[in-house]
Amino acid sequence: MRLQEVSLDDSPLGKGRIRLTGKYCFGTGGRERDQLWFDVPPHLADALSTSGNPWLACLLPMAVSLNEPLELCRPIDAGLHEGAVALMQTWSGCYPAASYRRVPIVADILPPSPPFPGGKTVQFFTGGIDSFFTLLRHAPEGDAIDRRHIDELLTIWGLDIPLEAPEAFTRVAARIASVAESAGLSSAVMATNLRESSWRVTHWGNIGQGPGLAGMALALERRYRHALLPASVTYSVYLPYGTHPLFDPLLSTSGMRFEDDGAQWTRREKLAQIMSSDVAMTQLRVCWEGRSDANCGRCEKCLRTIAMLEMLGARERAATFPPDAWSLRALGELRLRNDTACRSMADLARQAAAAGHPAIAAAARKAVSRYQRRRSIGRLLRRLRRSP
Repeated sequence: MRLQEVSLDDSPLGKGRIRLTGKYCFGTGGRERDQLWFDVPPHLADALSTSGNPWLACLLPMAVSLNEPLELCRPIDAGLHEGAVALMQTWSGCYPAASYRRVPIVADILPPSPPFPGGKTVQFFTGGIDSFFTLLRHAPEGDAIDRRHIDELLTIWGLDIPLEAPEAFTRVAARIASVAESAGLSSAVMATNLRESSWRVTHWGNIGQGPGLAGMALALERRYRHALLPASVTYSVYLPYGTHPLFDPLLSTSGMRFEDDGAQWTRREKLAQIMSSDVAMTQLRVCWEGRSDANCGRCEKCLRTIAMLEMLGARERAATFPPDAWSLRALGELRLRNDTACRSMADLARQAAAAGHPAIAAAARKAVSRYQRRRSIGRLLRRLRRSP
């Protein structure tokens, strides 16, 4: 796999916008070709990277997924190179069934350099529980002992909201700009085709999310010196899933440091903290399955969040969910899609039982049992198909 060319061009997404594009090839003999781009408004154009750092972070999980060496036409930070090697070793050890292997990285190595003058601290922000928790925890009135002075909230178009839905993203960006303004911060937006390109061969949850987000921040490495990624898991999760506090810092460079925030707290504990914020309760957005700017109220993540709000006595204050979304029946009849959703629902069942909500615990266990039965039947059918 080889990054062949990097260019800066005018963007078709709007007047004055600039697009940083990397063209790459992969596959047998490099016959497959594609491009990955990061698109920013005019005031961020001067901050766009000239190094190979964003491309290493983003393309590394794809190269590992394809088991191809990664060659870059732009130089990379020495620390990032070392971290990338360590990260590949982690993936190989944590996911043996996926056959992830360490692949060679071929690129010129830059000597360590200090952060760019005036570098900001940025927080990735979606409007979800993890995002609001990090924002409020580090606010001047927050309770963070390790408080970071956040300067800017960065929101990405092309991840949970597709590029084909500009109106939905415009509404989200406006709401997040309002949240930032209420906190005395600036807000920034970036568009990317990362998840709509051939990069999709990468497993987003297992090895893609942290490097993908790191690559987006590194695309603006001339603006940021410190990036906060709201942790999607706790320290009890040893696998490098989602954004993980033990593994994402490996993607730091000599000029930018990555830090996951909030891994000491469960999702329910975070929700209990942010429910006192009127801004959070009127702007909370957790849904990705609807691929829009609204919470659908039907998916696993929506119903799990509503169940936690019910347990905390704050369901009616959460104005962003459909008023008729909640019922024990809907929770119990959820069709869980994967092991991650099943683990989250099992956690909800345990938390509900411990907090004195037996009906919610029973409904959550019902959804888990239905998923486990489907999985058992599926495994049996696969064995029967393989039988002579």
